[in-house]
Amino acid sequence: MPVLKSILIITLCILSVAFAGMNHAFAVPVFMGGGGRAAFLSPLERWMPTWGLDDYVSLLESAGYMVDVLVNEDVSVPFMKTALSSYDLIILRTDAFTLEGTAYWCTGEEVTITSFQQLNTTYATEIAAHELELSAACVGFSPTFIHDYYPAGSLHGLVYGLGSISMELSSAFISAGASVFLGFSNDIPLTWGRMDAFSIKFFSYMSQGDTVIDAKANLYSYLNRGHGVTASWIQLSYTGDGTFAL
Repeated sequence: MPVLKSILIITLCILSVAFAGMNHAFAVPVFMGGGGRAAFLSPLERWMPTWGLDDYVSLLESAGYMVDVLVNEDVSVPFMKTALSSYDLIILRTDAFTLEGTAYWCTGEEVTITSFQQLNTTYATEIAAHELELSAACVGFSPTFIHDYYPAGSLHGLVYGLGSISMELSSAFISAGASVFLGFSNDIPLTWGRMDAFSIKFFSYMSQGDTVIDAKANLYSYLNRGHGVTASWIQLSYTGDGTFAL
């Protein structure tokens, strides 16, 4: 009986090693990269369509992300209040307006002559707290909005602010827990198509496994090779973990 027991144990060990080897040999990862959920948010799509939207999506998918694309009214104030914590990567493609020294970034909620008073009433509390403000075109949110609805540790991953003066949002997102925030200090509107081309090239490096630091360096090296080091480019900056990779 002890002999049979020993044989059985040895046989099971051999089978375990064999199956482990088979699993290792034939396992195919579902995703090539770190994976997770990504959101591409373009609240001004009706006025400023994204150049190369499919390119953004395919690059993120190649890095292993499931991508949600939300445009116009889908990027609503309620969405911005609650949904950002669901994502590991956020691309926020929007523009800002300034009122009484405070910058606000457009959501997808449109402001018209007929809707202004209703929206002013609906968001009276948030407007009084300087979380929201109404422009002639959209309901905008401030850094205070992010601070108030996303406490420390509620966000994570990478946030990319594509649009005018987006770096002014960096401290709010980092305080909420984002690993790294990338954006621009320039006051350049989304109607300038190079903003998308520039950003798509950056994510092409990220999708290949570059860290934020390396992707930024490779991006400007690519631009300088094509146009010379004296060319004037918008400056992509980051706050947080520069070693972050997708």
